[in-house]
Amino acid sequence: METEIRTVDTILDKGVRVPIPTPLFLRILGIRKINVIVRRPVIGTMLRISKRFVQLKVDEKFDEQDWQDWLMLFNEKAKPVSEIVAVGMLRGKWAGRLFTWFLARYLRWHIDTRQMAEIAAMLVTLSGIQDFMNTITFLRGMKTTTPTEVSQ
Repeated sequence: METEIRTVDTILDKGVRVPIPTPLFLRILGIRKINVIVRRPVIGTMLRISKRFVQLKVDEKFDEQDWQDWLMLFNEKAKPVSEIVAVGMLRGKWAGRLFTWFLARYLRWHIDTRQMAEIAAMLVTLSGIQDFMNTITFLRGMKTTTPTEVSQ
């Protein structure tokens, strides 16, 4: 069991290769796809992703059979979802601030919805949110801010 956990951690630290189509100037040179390595997001990246996810205001109050509802949802949420994926792929403080809009726009025009969903699923898998939840649970159990009885 411990060996499996170490193996998974090693894979997560190395990242997962995601092939995406190249820009036009690289296609002219004969390079059709580039492999982008999606690594485990750092805490700052997770904060950006969670902030954007909260701004999505996703609710499940729509009819799954109604195409009009699906198209409206897609129209409203496709751009923010591509930005979330771009933030997760960039992973750095300055790269995330400077290039998120560019990468999100590029992804919207060069990959399909299935690839976008696969990258988003990888980011969720790689995020390690369970470790954060365990940390919060541990800190909550400590109750360091509760007043203690002081004898006179």
